[in-house]
Amino acid sequence: MKILTGKAISPGLADGHAIICTPSINTESTTHLPFNNVEAELVRFQRAVQNAKDDLEALQHRVHSEFGASEAEIFSAHRLMLNDPELMDDIRQRIQDKCINAEEAIQQSITLFAQRLQQADDPYLREREQDIRDIGLRLIRHIGDHASARFATLQKQSIIVASELMPSDLVELDQQNLAGVITERCGEMSHVAILARALGVPLLSGLPNIASQVKNGQRLLLDSETAELVIEPTFVKLQQFRHQRTGFNARARQALDDADLACETSDGTKVTILANLGRPSDDELQSAAKLSGVGLLRTEFLFLDHTEPPSIDQQVSLYSQVARQVAGETTIRTLDLGGDKFPLFLERQLELNPNMGSRGLRFSLTAGEQLFRDQIRALLHTSQQFPIKIMFPMVMGVDDLAAAKTLVEEIADDMQLASLPPFGVLIETPASVLLIDTIVEQVDFIGIGTNDLTQFILATDRNALDTADDYSTLHPGVLRAIHTVIQAAHRSGIPVKICGEAASVPEIACLFVGMGIRRLSMSPLSAPRVKYALRTTHLDRLEKIAKEALAAHTKADVVNAMRALV
Repeated sequence: MKILTGKAISPGLADGHAIICTPSINTESTTHLPFNNVEAELVRFQRAVQNAKDDLEALQHRVHSEFGASEAEIFSAHRLMLNDPELMDDIRQRIQDKCINAEEAIQQSITLFAQRLQQADDPYLREREQDIRDIGLRLIRHIGDHASARFATLQKQSIIVASELMPSDLVELDQQNLAGVITERCGEMSHVAILARALGVPLLSGLPNIASQVKNGQRLLLDSETAELVIEPTFVKLQQFRHQRTGFNARARQALDDADLACETSDGTKVTILANLGRPSDDELQSAAKLSGVGLLRTEFLFLDHTEPPSIDQQVSLYSQVARQVAGETTIRTLDLGGDKFPLFLERQLELNPNMGSRGLRFSLTAGEQLFRDQIRALLHTSQQFPIKIMFPMVMGVDDLAAAKTLVEEIADDMQLASLPPFGVLIETPASVLLIDTIVEQVDFIGIGTNDLTQFILATDRNALDTADDYSTLHPGVLRAIHTVIQAAHRSGIPVKICGEAASVPEIACLFVGMGIRRLSMSPLSAPRVKYALRTTHLDRLEKIAKEALAAHTKADVVNAMRALV
């Protein structure tokens, strides 16, 4: 028996046999074309593009009917990539200028565009790097006439083991017999992760060279609760696992059955559950409407995906649509641009270290000031019809916060508004933690962005495999920083909420409640499990565990303190 520890991406437990999934395509070596064959190669490429579009349209319809609109939207985005003139022109230009075959031209262009996305600071953009590689593989499959889906038929209880899966790979697998997925790499915000959670497929990642450590047909136990993979389990381990899986399945069923119940601990302490939304689809809005509102609406997608900035009217329409469909509050985060999150329609500013340069509110007050002004005008207009709240990202201290508030008041005066909506900040930098006692005096509420706060406190890239063990919200330094913010908000009597992905993990959400949090914002899909975990736990127990965790000196000590929650 061998036990490996990875990173849980999609919840669940699976008992099955390994199916090793090797890369689907070996691209041909470069073929240099005679000059008079270039036109024929361009026709060959264009035919592959059209076939790929037809293929994706059919896949989108199938996914929509079987799984839902949100999941189908992923493949709509893939179709849009095939219409991207910059990408398509780059491939054609390589065929023409270098006289190379279409396969090699696609490979070169996709590699270039994927590298650009890999370097992006924004996690959403980084995860799209996999999508563009998925598009490249689809084009090459069509050019080489290898478009048929792999593993469309699986044996019962199959666990796919791969260095990486593409979104197309996952949905084209035999869902009836797929028990789970294990990969070397998979981002928590990737489309594969989103699909796996929507499909209810357990997925464990962060296991280097996993495809070479497992053999076809080996018995595997996949446990996303403990993030463990067991290879060739003993009889005793198998019995323990079956008991764990029975308990997990029972809790999952109960969580879904009770999803519409109010969220409160077993002693009656109420906890407000809100939704994080990035690119709100109808399905997501319907799910969010079952919660207490939207705790974080990200707005970058309105700006990053287009060659022109959105108009004020377009923004008002989107903000109003969300606020209209959601019962309760709607908190809208202003632009979090800068670094590598740079709109196509703005001239990029040279920075030696863009990831640590002009970002968030700092960017909005400098290079992106006109975008910020238009967004504030749109938000203020929306606030006259709907009870929205406005939240500034990446605040460094009172200087940038004061400048932002002055700008808002100036625009409000110009619009002749009698009142302003509530304003808050997202605490996600060490500087804002250190200055929190001053910041809380200037705002109506506080949000804590655990994703970036963890990354900046620990100076660790949360997406790098080789530092995955170092990046953790459960690090004592991170927990104490979060607790400092919570205490400052409580002393000032203003609401405070967790907005990061950590709130989606039931055990960590329970820990936050023990630390004094009463408002949690998360993916709507995670809400039932979090609500169930809180309903089955007494506040006194959570406070005791939180006290032990905050006194811990290592992450391991924190994990040991939290074992009582599992």
